[in-house]
Amino acid sequence: MTKRLFFIFLLFCSVCSFAETITGKVVKVIDGDTFDVLQDNNTTTRIRLYGIDAPEIKGGQPYWRKSKEFLAGMIAGQKVTVTVKSCDRYGRTLGVVSTSTIQDVNLEMIKAGMAWHYSYYDNTPSYRDAQDEARNARRGLWFAPDPINPYEWRKGTR
Repeated sequence: MTKRLFFIFLLFCSVCSFAETITGKVVKVIDGDTFDVLQDNNTTTRIRLYGIDAPEIKGGQPYWRKSKEFLAGMIAGQKVTVTVKSCDRYGRTLGVVSTSTIQDVNLEMIKAGMAWHYSYYDNTPSYRDAQDEARNARRGLWFAPDPINPYEWRKGTR
């Protein structure tokens, strides 16, 4: 069984890495960094925003609902283009998302203080700078006295 799961994981990752862009309509926003897109070929793909980490629904991390609502306000029902970066261990496509009016949805989430820059796995300077600016301005989740990033939240450091 373990070999079968590993093969399926490799298959997902190979599909993700060969696709350069995905376009389609956003049909469901899961949380502040994950959504489903319906492509023109009638397949649905789960997308996770690359380089960011939004507050966790599991365990009720503060600000998760506002983060989800902010993302939905930008992309729900919209046609999006996903520039694929890679695939995560859950088979989700990791990508940078744009709409007809927003060049980098991922960056906008950070600028608004709706997500952290996922610096454990990404070193995009504009994302780092946007987080510093949002933190200094106490925007969004940075208004809280001591916000815990989702990476630490998932490890149980609350």
